[in-house]
Amino acid sequence: MKYLNFNETLIQSLLIAVLVLVVGWAIIEILVHLEKRLLKKSQLDPSVHILLLRVTKITLWTLLILTLLSKFQINMAPFVAVLAAGGAAIALALKDSLGNVAGGIILLFTKPFVKGDEIELNGTVGVVDHIDILTTRLHTYDNKDIIVPNGTITTSIVINSTSRDIRIVDCRFNISYDADIEKAKTVLHDIVEKGPLLLTEPKPLIGVKAQEDSYVVLDMNVWCRTEDRLDVKYYLEETVKTRFDEAGIEIPYPQVDVHMMDGAGKMN
Repeated sequence: MKYLNFNETLIQSLLIAVLVLVVGWAIIEILVHLEKRLLKKSQLDPSVHILLLRVTKITLWTLLILTLLSKFQINMAPFVAVLAAGGAAIALALKDSLGNVAGGIILLFTKPFVKGDEIELNGTVGVVDHIDILTTRLHTYDNKDIIVPNGTITTSIVINSTSRDIRIVDCRFNISYDADIEKAKTVLHDIVEKGPLLLTEPKPLIGVKAQEDSYVVLDMNVWCRTEDRLDVKYYLEETVKTRFDEAGIEIPYPQVDVHMMDGAGKMN
């Protein structure tokens, strides 16, 4: 009889555990689905959605497992002690990874950049594809993938090139010392006024940058929409060359004078 009672109790406990597992799993799925809907309506970055959903799932499943264990009247103290000791050992072994996790949380909530931004990190330029809990993924303009640990990003200087609506394009043009500087500046101002993608406000800045050994450097700083900056750069370089040629403004190129001496030591 005792054996039968034990079997009945065990079967009953297992059925209850299965029922709790199924109901708990259904509740978790419903809660996660509701969280997804709320996050879609929020202003949070999509990368933050992934982090929050993962944290929610881990937390809910942990609670469900603890609930199941309690149904079997299992003493939780040894498990808590083992988890604490194991957690300390794992923390020491994975301190770098935990630093990356902390970095990921910092990036997701402070948002120094978001998906689609062009950033420069330690001399490397790329477009942000995805911010995960451990790493940030970028791709370069020649379509190379870059995976950067989040801990590295939070301890580095990050330049965000697309966070503002307008950018300045800086061009330098060399003209001969014999060229008319005012005429050259007039040509540059005319190009800015007629340029299809250039902004007249803020006002462009055009002037003499430096006087080198064989040429004068003109500096040209113009404003444009951030997404147009490469097109503007190429437009200016080509148009200025064409307009300078039309205006007779010489663009010098490196020259070397070679003097030959004859057998008598005279210069030719």
